[in-house]
Amino acid sequence: MKIQVSDFVNVKAKAEALGCNIPTAITVMPYEFENAQSKSALCYEGAAQTLKRLFQDNGITQTPLEQEGEEFPSLLKESSVEEWIGPTVFVSFTLLSQNPNLISIALNVISNYLTDWFKGSGNKFILLNKATLDLVVELKNGDCKKLHYEGTGSDLGQVADVVRELCLHN
Repeated sequence: MKIQVSDFVNVKAKAEALGCNIPTAITVMPYEFENAQSKSALCYEGAAQTLKRLFQDNGITQTPLEQEGEEFPSLLKESSVEEWIGPTVFVSFTLLSQNPNLISIALNVISNYLTDWFKGSGNKFILLNKATLDLVVELKNGDCKKLHYEGTGSDLGQVADVVRELCLHN
């Protein structure tokens, strides 16, 4: 398992500059959000729609970046049966401060999905399968940090500990 932490653009300021909804909850981010020069450049990766549905089905509050009546296109980005490549997920500081357990719940939902997904691949060596997910966390001061996770689906829950540590010290 590997988790890398790096700086990320201020998601709320970038969303406002692009004319998107300003996220106040969990938000599945479009591909290359941080580099987009206009709203028309935004599109979702294949796994983004799956995560949105999983969060919705499990009662996890989301803020869509799209304005009412808008829909960003989806880009099909193939994952192999041994590797799942997830989208970037943003978590606001407000949400984390009001419900610190929500990040664990969201990561467990993803982890459970991945366990089933890898089993469905027919691969008997599920623990060797790789999952990649970027999680952007807003800190109390409004700065954002990106956690890039690479590991198994079952280890994904450990990212919640890193998020709590970041929030405690920033």
